[in-house]
Amino acid sequence: MIEVKQFPYRKDNLGYLVYGGRTAVAIDPGESGPVLEYLRKQGLTLREIRNTHSHGDHICGNRELAEATGAEVIGPGETGRFELEGDRVEVIPAPGHTPDSVVFYSPGWLISGDTLFIANAGNCPPPRLPVFRESLDRLLALPEDTVVYPGHDYTARSLRRAQEIEPGNPDLERFSRGYRPPPVASTIGDEKKINPYLRTDSPAVIAYLRREGLPAATPEERFRSMVCGE
Repeated sequence: MIEVKQFPYRKDNLGYLVYGGRTAVAIDPGESGPVLEYLRKQGLTLREIRNTHSHGDHICGNRELAEATGAEVIGPGETGRFELEGDRVEVIPAPGHTPDSVVFYSPGWLISGDTLFIANAGNCPPPRLPVFRESLDRLLALPEDTVVYPGHDYTARSLRRAQEIEPGNPDLERFSRGYRPPPVASTIGDEKKINPYLRTDSPAVIAYLRREGLPAATPEERFRSMVCGE
């Protein structure tokens, strides 16, 4: 069974190691030192280095980690699947934040990069909003108990803003009371209940957008207003 290890780095970035009993794959390994130490302690061989997208803060550790381990760097944007000790990991296209964004999914967990955060979503240029909405919908179709591991820890401020948009949302209150990192993680089911970027049909979200003077007449307008209205 594949395990997931989360590595905080820089101010709020999150990198990952997915591994079995002998081999591992690094995803967005921004700082090589902690990853190398974990590999050593667990007796793991790093097979590949992959990224959720090509922004510098996500690929900055690739070269150093590759030089230290001999692992192959798989270019950002490559989709499909790979196997790790008999378990399959799907590399799903998720364009929007960048054209080459992908997410990594195996039953039980999702590494979502800068596509989906806890109670938040990634930045997206207006021309790519339709495809970004499709990317998010693709993630929402995953099982609700799927654990979501994001690319950044924006959680505290995202929860505060979500509570401003939907005051009195009992699921937000429940999640906030029970949230105990590490790891920085949520679930698909919780995101459907607490994430205002995914809840643009909620009366509270619509009322918020109207108070802010933002377009809110259609689902497309509401999504654009949430992503681009700040």
